[in-house]
Amino acid sequence: MSSALVARLSSRLRPGSTVALGDGAGALRRLTDGTSVGAAISAAARAVGSVRLLLGWMPRAPEGIEPDAFSEVIALMPGWGLRAVMRCPNARFVPSSVAGWPALLRGPLRPAVLVTRLVRGGRGLQFGAEVSYQRTLVDAGVEVLGVIDDTAPRASALPPIDDEQVRVVGYCDDGPAELSGKAPDSTDDALADAVLKFIPAGARLQYGPGSVGTALLRRAQVPLRIDTGMLTDAVVDLDRRGLLEGTPSATYLAGTDKLYRWADDRAILRGIEFTHDQTRLAHDDGPFIAVNTAVEIDPVGQVNVEGIGADVIGGIGGHPDFCAAARISHGGLSIIAVRSATGRAPLVPELSRPVSTSAHTIDLIVTESGHVDLRTADWSERRKLVADLFSTARSHINAGT
Repeated sequence: MSSALVARLSSRLRPGSTVALGDGAGALRRLTDGTSVGAAISAAARAVGSVRLLLGWMPRAPEGIEPDAFSEVIALMPGWGLRAVMRCPNARFVPSSVAGWPALLRGPLRPAVLVTRLVRGGRGLQFGAEVSYQRTLVDAGVEVLGVIDDTAPRASALPPIDDEQVRVVGYCDDGPAELSGKAPDSTDDALADAVLKFIPAGARLQYGPGSVGTALLRRAQVPLRIDTGMLTDAVVDLDRRGLLEGTPSATYLAGTDKLYRWADDRAILRGIEFTHDQTRLAHDDGPFIAVNTAVEIDPVGQVNVEGIGADVIGGIGGHPDFCAAARISHGGLSIIAVRSATGRAPLVPELSRPVSTSAHTIDLIVTESGHVDLRTADWSERRKLVADLFSTARSHINAGT
């Protein structure tokens, strides 16, 4: 381990302070000399004592992090790569949609330092494969300990970070993690086709990561603008088919080298104050259509996206932010797209975890065999419509159609 990196980290931490680790596919792993960044942060935390660790969206387990080196490990997104970490007794999840993160990070969760991957742009140091909450910290004056990676994509649409705010602590060349994801199957394709009937040409589309989102972009037949949280490989195919209008907007790149090479030198990524701002999303030019999924749906249409009981799958994320914005967008739609033909049925008598997204922010629930429009339904009508939708889906399954 690099004692110099540990020493630099230790000099900037005090008992009771918080260190934030840059998140997303570009979350740091190792320096070019083999130093584990996570192990160095853990060693510095042990040396100082009573240091908190702040983690955002981590698609892979944070390499080298030793949770017991910290007084607390605080997660803003508890699923994905943090499942093992969240089983530690000193780890906890702060429930908040992504739109609420900036207020937390400027207030009670403000860190003393951000350790993250940076790239060299034409005008200076920038974030590479994600901006996420990191720009919030920069704008709040938090010191940045940067690890420079000249192999990562330069996809930020924002001005470079002030040199006086950055101290370079090392170099790496491993680039962002490759996140291939599950390929769509025939049910995903059928579900995507059912959803695409409601998406007009030129709409601004938000889609979630996963096989349904991939199917949506692969099977789209009209030009679309992409205004989302995570940009995946599927946008590259949409562009190659000539159906991507303008430059997409997102805060994370989450894909393979195919996406990272395509995104290099494109002004795509912005901070979550922009990408998850409900007012902007609802009122920018053209209808905003949000397409998301659900782990559980209750009889009136309340949604849980975190997991099933104690089994955490993801986190709240931007789900409620995008649904609420689409609901109030003129001509927009808030769509929940769920499979009914395979796996555990999403309709449950009662959610096994707290509500992630309120029923009144959801316009349509779509399955591969039908849909319901809940926009003008009262609570009793909602119960009947939702029950009939999944009853029809079960009938289709039983009939083998």
